[in-house]
Amino acid sequence: MKLVILIPDGMCDVQYEELGGLSPAEYARTPGMDEMVRRGSVGLMKTMHDGLPLGSLVGIMGIYGYYPPQYVPRGRSIFESYALGLKANPDDLVCRCNIVKVNSSGVLEDFTAGQISNELARAYLDDVQIPSGFEIYHDNSYRNVLICREEEIDDTQLELFEPHECMGLSIDNILPRFKGEIYKPFVDMMSQSVRGDLMLWPWGAGRIRNFPPMPYRSMTITGLSFLYGMATALGGKAIIPDGATGYRGSNLNAKFKAAMDHLDDVDVCLIHCNAPDEEAHIHNVVGKAQSIADIDSQIIQPLLQYLETYSEPCRIVLLPDHYTVCDTGKHLPDLVPYVIFGAGIDSNHSLKGYSETGIINSAPPVMDSHHLIQFHLGK
Repeated sequence: MKLVILIPDGMCDVQYEELGGLSPAEYARTPGMDEMVRRGSVGLMKTMHDGLPLGSLVGIMGIYGYYPPQYVPRGRSIFESYALGLKANPDDLVCRCNIVKVNSSGVLEDFTAGQISNELARAYLDDVQIPSGFEIYHDNSYRNVLICREEEIDDTQLELFEPHECMGLSIDNILPRFKGEIYKPFVDMMSQSVRGDLMLWPWGAGRIRNFPPMPYRSMTITGLSFLYGMATALGGKAIIPDGATGYRGSNLNAKFKAAMDHLDDVDVCLIHCNAPDEEAHIHNVVGKAQSIADIDSQIIQPLLQYLETYSEPCRIVLLPDHYTVCDTGKHLPDLVPYVIFGAGIDSNHSLKGYSETGIINSAPPVMDSHHLIQFHLGK
């Protein structure tokens, strides 16, 4: 049995008046998703856990089969450091570090600095003086890794605010804190990084650790270094295809081709598409709907066609890792509606297409994310 898991990051959402009372996924043209629903089974997946941050770190690590409360590190940054091949020790604190845009009123305006290009990001970083003890490494667009060497503070007492959850807030209210007080080393570094409306923003701090390997062969196709690093740290393989950016306009055709080129060699192929989450964080309802339609036309429909004549039994799981709400730009802890289609799967509903509300109202079974792969592969 092969298992293809497609994660349209943050796809689940609420319904909007400007979309005719539909959610972005309901509004988008998605004949592939709709076919999966009509011929497949639906359910609700528990991907978020109390006491853990709401987001892809928790959601996807659970989907890989790791019980999040036991295995999730304090920040996704360690996985980005793995992906970039950076050397870090257990005494070093590793942070995600965005280039953000702050307006003249001191309000966090854009957590991506306007989806800054690699060229502009590198030029900005070349102009910034990083204080002694800090090292910054560029990843992609606004994303960077910040290493704080021999930072022995109790990082459980360090409060770093996630910029994608704080757009529109005054930065004075969301600066780094340690034991409730402003954490001067980070705040000084951030202040020194200001160039015009650009600024560095550390978050997602964690420390290097080891994980038990996956008990199955896996390939992950993504545009994000953090997920590449997570997959390889857990003993799997990963590819970032040329042109895969994590934004709308990402090279989805290259993702589909990479997945099919490696399907024969693995038990699980995970395809991650980040654009719906990015569009929701910047409150772009129509952009989110379009990104979902793109995933359907460039990955789901070709995948369904490809697997019609595939030589081995295969199942496809359409599983958003969490809700991201365009109205607020924030994640939700709600159970996630998902669809599974393929060998041995019978329909358990009367739905005609994908709909968060429709799936929820059908009262389907609930599964914990870390049981998904084990359930379908028996591993």
